[in-house]
Amino acid sequence: MNDMTANTATPGGTPKLSVRELSKRFHVSGGGLMGGEARYVHAVSDVNFNLDKGTTIGIVGESGCGKSTTARLIMHLINPDSGKISLDGDPVGADPASLKKFRRDVQMVFQDSSASLNPRLTIEQSIMFGATIHGTPKAEARKRSHYLLNRVGLDPARFAGRYPHELSGGQRQRVNIARALAVQPKVVIFDEAVSALDKSVEAQVLNLLNELREEFELSYIFISHDLHVVRYISDTVMVMYLGQVVEYGPVEDVYNTPQHPYTKALLSSMLSVDPDDRTDAAPIQGDPPSPLDLPSGCCFSPRCSHVADICRSLSPRITGTRTRQVACHLVDPAAGHPECAT
Repeated sequence: MNDMTANTATPGGTPKLSVRELSKRFHVSGGGLMGGEARYVHAVSDVNFNLDKGTTIGIVGESGCGKSTTARLIMHLINPDSGKISLDGDPVGADPASLKKFRRDVQMVFQDSSASLNPRLTIEQSIMFGATIHGTPKAEARKRSHYLLNRVGLDPARFAGRYPHELSGGQRQRVNIARALAVQPKVVIFDEAVSALDKSVEAQVLNLLNELREEFELSYIFISHDLHVVRYISDTVMVMYLGQVVEYGPVEDVYNTPQHPYTKALLSSMLSVDPDDRTDAAPIQGDPPSPLDLPSGCCFSPRCSHVADICRSLSPRITGTRTRQVACHLVDPAAGHPECAT
């Protein structure tokens, strides 16, 4: 079990959202009536973090590392096998009443802006829907939808009566943001929410998210493959590999001085406009192991150039300070990792 207790809250304060030992595995084959050895995909293993009011935590990692599954587990769109989630210090239960309240306070914006909207509802109706489900009178919900449309840069007079297919991808994603805010949440999870947008539109949406976070005192969980975007919008960053957290810390500390070899390799893959920073060398050798057959010891050991015997036999626990943590046997608290120091 990882002992990560990363905390973005002030000492003694209560984090807005607390996630403890969140785990999920999916049954693939075997067992039951068919017999044979049961096989599982270990999607998320012992994920822990705290999110404070008004802050953003970015989650990065290769495809299949468990970023999106973590988000869906937090929202209980997928039921976790184990783990505890608390909002404002109150644990989230599995009963319908508790989940309904939690899903009002914690909203999610998905990657596919088109599939996220009901094609038979107008933009106004889509934004109003969640608020009315949670008891807001229709007149108030309509007024709020118009205010939010205007706030995300869409004129209500032009867009309220339109349907999703009449909008561009960037406009639909702005509608999804407005819809999430319509229920007055405390936390918003963005799962690759800007990855399908043109760069100019992406920049506008990112600036909008920063403005809305300050205006409504929101907290964000921001999931993205784009390391530049995560650095721009996040206060802290959590690096995941094969369902496990391998490094956590303030975004500038992690980006400037990565301590885990995987983090260093991942950041080395960032594209740069500076020709002197470009390299033809592959930042990471090989492919990730199959989540059906994880290696013993450190999950990154088959791809790590500084692997030691202990790495192949014992899984490292994530340790460090309250704000900076890494899961690696070879990390020295003072000098960092020998590979990352070179």
